Amino acid sequence: MKKAVIIYGPPGSGKGTQAELLARKFGLIHFDTGRFIESVVHSPQANNDPILKREQELFDTGKLCTPKWVFHITQEAVRNIAQSGSGIIFSGSPRTEFEAFGSKGKKGLIHLLKNLYGKENIAVIRLKVSDKSSLKRNSGRLVCSVCGLPVLAASKKKQCAFCAGPMRKRIFDNPKLIKIRLKEYEERTFPILQGVKKMNIRVIEINGEPLPFKVFEEIKKKLGGKRRK
Repeated sequence: MKKAVIIYGPPGSGKGTQAELLARKFGLIHFDTGRFIESVVHSPQANNDPILKREQELFDTGKLCTPKWVFHITQEAVRNIAQSGSGIIFSGSPRTEFEAFGSKGKKGLIHLLKNLYGKENIAVIRLKVSDKSSLKRNSGRLVCSVCGLPVLAASKKKQCAFCAGPMRKRIFDNPKLIKIRLKEYEERTFPILQGVKKMNIRVIEINGEPLPFKVFEEIKKKLGGKRRK
């Protein structure tokens, strides 16, 4: 399935979960920009790099990293994935209008995806959940400290179901920072949806409140495509 899929939604809407499910179902590569950025800003190099230190501070306080920097570090990885012949799926990125559409002198990720995959093969999914659900889900969420697999807030597991690694709470998964992230999403990320609609790129609206497997079934129906053999 040579597609480029972007999943949008507020924090805790299930973007990462649905991206993983769709990646496995349709043979896509899940490019988790948030995890990618986290690994870069918390790498050993960040201790001696003022730019990485700046981005680390933004990341750890729930704010969006500098758009130009984010686009710079992700575009090469995206090109490599497309040139390998694989489809790609993003969970929550590009996060700002600059990252998505660029400026007069430089085109953004949406234009790059159009060139690499064709506009007809791009789909944007919007997961809709309330602020109340977002706060509840994020406040109780844990991720594996080894493989990064998330565990739903309702789960009582202390070890990862995949690798048995210990679970950890992400730095920005606390109520105060979640509220900042919600504001960042509404002001800086949500407007991208209007922009892609103007480009006649398909936007699929999905209720993200039900359990993940039910949300996944609804996405599959609306997204279409052949399953991975």
